[in-house]
Amino acid sequence: MTLRILLVDDNEDFLDSTKDVLEDEGFDVTTASSGEEAVRKVETQDFDVVLMDIKMPGMNGVESLIEMKKRSPRIRVIMCTAYIVDDLIRQALEEGAYAVLNKPFEMDALLRTIEGSKQDLKSGLILLAVRDRGFCARLSEVLSAAGHKILIAYDGLNAIQLAETHSFDILLLERELPVIDAIEIHRRVSGRQPAVLATIVLGTAQVMDAAAHQELKKEHGLISMTKPLDEARLLELVGNICAAKGLESIESGDSKHERQEHLPKDIPDKATTG
Repeated sequence: MTLRILLVDDNEDFLDSTKDVLEDEGFDVTTASSGEEAVRKVETQDFDVVLMDIKMPGMNGVESLIEMKKRSPRIRVIMCTAYIVDDLIRQALEEGAYAVLNKPFEMDALLRTIEGSKQDLKSGLILLAVRDRGFCARLSEVLSAAGHKILIAYDGLNAIQLAETHSFDILLLERELPVIDAIEIHRRVSGRQPAVLATIVLGTAQVMDAAAHQELKKEHGLISMTKPLDEARLLELVGNICAAKGLESIESGDSKHERQEHLPKDIPDKATTG
């Protein structure tokens, strides 16, 4: 799988020489000579990593970063600079830059940073909605230790509110939640956020009875797991889903339906009991 990189700098010599090196390393590299051009390309093309100068005429790197994140929240942006611009560096990191490198940089350091961002594509942002705070804390601890980012809700309304301000990769929901149940959350959030790869619904064997299982099977992209939970199986499943996310970001140009064939075989398209 070839990593797609957008290289952004107003210095044409830097663009040409760095592009040559990165392509020699096997990356698919597109260039832009301004922040405005870079933002336009992110609007129309899929990139895994952006390597961008922080100080450019017109729209600077931080302003470009903010616009890119609006359009593609999960994109990894590596900033580089030849100047002492502490305020811009601090702002870039606050706005979600993956890293900031000083020019001239060692190419080995750049390649290590790109490789680190590539590995980070296998983690995900998870909406965890569970009533039991102790159980919720345990799940959050297990998933965080595996490198995933977690936002927690204890009822359905709070889950919906979080989804209004964050773009999630996975919804991990208890079947019976106060205010709004898991299926309704799944319908609302996946309708607004087509990039959500899967919804995992948790419930006891009694809750996940035959009738409930039939109801869950009607929902596209929904997976069920029974409690007591097999944590190792959950981690494996979440990891496979996030790995599929990384593959999808590289398979640009395909529709989500067409990319389903690339998903790991143990990620069901419909609900399963576990």
